[in-house]
Amino acid sequence: MPIAERVIGVDGRTLAEAWQGGMQALRGTSAAGFPNWMTVIGPNTGLGTSSMILMIESQLNYLADYIRQLDVLGGQVALDARPSAVGAWNRWVQERLKRTVWNTGGCTSWYLDASGRNTTIWPGTTAEFRKATRRVDLTEYEVVRAQARSTAAVETEETEETEVASA
Repeated sequence: MPIAERVIGVDGRTLAEAWQGGMQALRGTSAAGFPNWMTVIGPNTGLGTSSMILMIESQLNYLADYIRQLDVLGGQVALDARPSAVGAWNRWVQERLKRTVWNTGGCTSWYLDASGRNTTIWPGTTAEFRKATRRVDLTEYEVVRAQARSTAAVETEETEETEVASA
């Protein structure tokens, strides 16, 4: 994913670095350590049959619910996919992929990464994906609230900005 070099997470790593061992995203949409970052047609959302439009619509509905959840939570808030939720989702997806034509029979294909893991194909039906992405489950996310800045910090920043502007 070319954009992965430009997406930087809370720990300073790029998404490309975080995904060095293989792409993983909660419901193909959110990556742990990258609050409020979402993607469409992410890991394990590709299809070998059927229409990608159904997958994209499902992810856009999920994204809309994500934004609604942010609104309900109010204020300056972010949602960060819990590593445990990303891991559980991806273990479930990989387990289902074991029985598919994409992963059986010893074939090699562009669906498999360098370690032989399928990070491309969705192992179920588009209806199953739609159901899985119908609503955001807040237990799968950490709610991150912006830290209130002290008055002293704000005054220091304003003084520094004034000094720079008058220099």
